[in-house]
This record gives sequence, C-alpha cells and structure tokens, in this order.
Amino acid sequence: MYPDKKIAFHAAWILEYCIYSDPERFKSSYKLMLSVYLIQKNLSCQRHFTKILMLLTGTSNRHYIETVDLENLIETTFELMINPETPVAVKVNCMDILFNMRATYDWISGELREQILFLLKDGTAAIQSRGRSILKQLRKS
Repeated sequence: MYPDKKIAFHAAWILEYCIYSDPERFKSSYKLMLSVYLIQKNLSCQRHFTKILMLLTGTSNRHYIETVDLENLIETTFELMINPETPVAVKVNCMDILFNMRATYDWISGELREQILFLLKDGTAAIQSRGRSILKQLRKS
C-alpha cells in the first residue's frame, strides 16, 4: 500500500517469497494481508497478492484462510479477472484462485466457466492456455 509504486512492488515481491518459503510462519498475518488484497489498486502488487492467494486457496493450505471473509475475497478476485485493465498474469492467477475456491459456493464453477469463455474470445496466449486448462479441470470435477 506504499505510495511509491516501486517500493510497494518490491515489498509485495518479498512478501510473496517469504510466504511461499514458510506459509506456517505467517499464518497470523493472513487476515491482514487479505484485507489489503481487497483494496489493493497497484497492478504490479496485485500479481504478487494473487500468487500468494493461489498458494493459500490450494487444498493443502486452505486452513490458513478459514477465518477470513471468503465472500469478499471471491468477489474481488472475479472483479480483477474481468477488469480490462488487469494485467494478464493477474487474470490467469485469478482463474486459479477461483478454481481453487469452487467448492466454497455452488455458483463459482458456473460463473468461472462463463467468464473464462468470454476471456477466451480475445485473450492472449496465456489466457488461452490457462483458460482451456481450467475449463478442462472444471469439466472433470
């Protein structure tokens, strides 16, 4: 949230690597970190926050975020994914987060599928690749 975007980017990068190296060590900070994710407007920082959320929403790590407001997390992630200003790397990370969260609410799988199909129409190679992969996984689950 630091006003200097370069410093904020580097701080988010460090946060990502610290959490990936030892998720257990930072479990007391996840509620605060997720509250920052909900209001984060720095596009460069969003990439690191979404990568952290990809880890924390995974099956083996979901227990770290049991106490957070998952509804706002999911809503914010959908908003990022469909926003035309969102960088491609963030969009594809959002796809993974939402896929990981699909069992939380019945409607997520259907909405995720529809949004991915829409993004595939004019999507970059990264969106095409990740989108098709997630659609395939959705069909299996």
